[in-house]
Amino acid sequence: MEYLWIIPFSPLIAFIIIGLFGYKFLREPLAGIVAVIGVAISAIASVIGFINVAQTQGHYDLKLFTWMPLGDYEISVSILWDPLSALMTCVVTVISTFIFIFATGYMRGEPSYPRFFAYLSLFVFMMLMLTLSDNLVQLFFGWEGVGLASYLLIGFYHHKNSAADAAFESFITNRVGDWLFLTGVLLAFVTFGTLDYLDMFNKIPEVDFWIITAIALLLFGGAVGKSAQLGLHIWLPNAMEGPTPVSALIHAATMVAAGVYMVARLMPIFASSDIALNVVLLFGTASAFVAATIGLVQNDIKRVIAYSTMSQLGYMFAAEGLGLFGEGMFHLASHAVFKALLFLSAGSVLIGVHHILNIQKLGQLRKYMPITAFTFLIGALALSGIPPFAGFFSKDAIIEGAYEINKLVWFFLWGGAFLTAFYTFRLYFLVFENGDRLDPHVKKHVHESPINMTIPLIVLATGAVVLGFFQSFFRDFLKPSLDPNHMAFLSEETRLVVEEGLARAHHVHIAENAFHFLIHSLTSPLGLLALFTAIGGIFLAFLAYQVKVIDVKQITRDFKPIYLFLYNRWYFDFIYYAIFVYGYYKFSKILWWIGDKFIIDGIVDGSAKVSVGTGGVLRLLQSGRINTYVLQLAVGIMIFLGIFLLFI
Repeated sequence: MEYLWIIPFSPLIAFIIIGLFGYKFLREPLAGIVAVIGVAISAIASVIGFINVAQTQGHYDLKLFTWMPLGDYEISVSILWDPLSALMTCVVTVISTFIFIFATGYMRGEPSYPRFFAYLSLFVFMMLMLTLSDNLVQLFFGWEGVGLASYLLIGFYHHKNSAADAAFESFITNRVGDWLFLTGVLLAFVTFGTLDYLDMFNKIPEVDFWIITAIALLLFGGAVGKSAQLGLHIWLPNAMEGPTPVSALIHAATMVAAGVYMVARLMPIFASSDIALNVVLLFGTASAFVAATIGLVQNDIKRVIAYSTMSQLGYMFAAEGLGLFGEGMFHLASHAVFKALLFLSAGSVLIGVHHILNIQKLGQLRKYMPITAFTFLIGALALSGIPPFAGFFSKDAIIEGAYEINKLVWFFLWGGAFLTAFYTFRLYFLVFENGDRLDPHVKKHVHESPINMTIPLIVLATGAVVLGFFQSFFRDFLKPSLDPNHMAFLSEETRLVVEEGLARAHHVHIAENAFHFLIHSLTSPLGLLALFTAIGGIFLAFLAYQVKVIDVKQITRDFKPIYLFLYNRWYFDFIYYAIFVYGYYKFSKILWWIGDKFIIDGIVDGSAKVSVGTGGVLRLLQSGRINTYVLQLAVGIMIFLGIFLLFI
């Protein structure tokens, strides 16, 4: 397994080559080719390692080199290769490869073409360092690295104020979560005396419950920011200011998935605290539902898909909060495929219509872009949870598990599934089917995207069709990393603590394989309810936006307050701006008046005025006349003699 070092360092080498020689020697298309080769080599090595670990169920911890000594503890750069990291690494590298290929066409003619692919390669390297880490320091390095790379990519068009502001907003918002995350890392080091995962896990029984809870909640605070969950989610839709391949990379396989992966990676810590699991469940459920309601009324094609990302991440966190870590990670993998497909299809649309984002100005693009329309439809069906597409197997398993554990959570996830199907097909019908609202000048130039953009769409669409049938394989594959009964590296004491924390999820029964799950869903009342919910959402969108039996404009007028509430994204942005932008500005102005003008300037200017006044008085004594000085001397002698006589 020594070849595993190739996985993270191949994209890094591509980044260095493009960064040093991109503008002078590589330019377009060579910079893109170097980036694609770098990530493709990483993907090939990842798949080979995946096959190896699938055959052996092994657990490899490769120490590459010592990074820094910390007392008796040495922080190393390592590769932890087990089923969980193997799955995540394959998701990152394989999907990134197709996104890179797509980007070579999407970014054609871009003056900063080499810079873009350098940033993409750096992004993937940082994500792989996070994914492959065996300790919290390396994980934090990758965690901050993807934050930096996302800042550079979101603000790629830095000459646009909106892109620069979006990058800044993303960076600042994530710093809030990262401050919590770093605090959790420091508390973990103080508590365990180590930051290596396996050593921490086996010391869990020795640690007080409330300390474990605090560590888990602080680390999850970082996940809330990185994975754009409710409260720290406002950066996600504005991150669409970056090029569309960036949106696909961030939203599908890399940055936003980091939080879900981190919680799964540290499952023994989170599973040791019911409080921590319930907080994860609360944030996940709320995010899944709230984001789905916001997506109903947005008109920016990329922002609709962005809010669906936030919602689906909520499903993953809800699964982990319910103790269904395997189901959460399987949904992460399947979602990465069809979400990358949806974003890249949207990017293909934008190239065809000269970057018109408003879906109300599009329509009937299926006639001009049949491949893009077909692949987008497959992604929409997968996202909506229609069998036999991947989203049906991954998302419905979470909803079914929620029904057996927590009926209230099930209700919100079930409602979110209905809303997801509706807004996804609202998007599809308005863009590809309903009405011809294209500007005549734009329509003349609409055509299907080139082959280097359509091939990734076709491959990802194929993945969205077939991946769900590997449900049982992935569940069994992940057991050595996520099932305490199969985690050989856990001590018996730790295993008992973890099993106790997961006890409430033990009675959940998921069908043995994809075929049985499909039959179960088509025959059981709960499965039929979920299926008809998704179909109902699609049918309602069809009535409203395709055949127009439902008057959407009239409904909007009748329920205008609700519409405005959802259109303005539950007013989170307004509230945050009022408190943290304008409120902070006014508070700073008050501090300026009190602290700067009154206190600091008062002391400085006051001392100057006292000096001037005192000098003015003393100046009167310096007349330059001898008789005046003699008089002053006489008066002084008289005062001195008077005091002397008074006190002797």
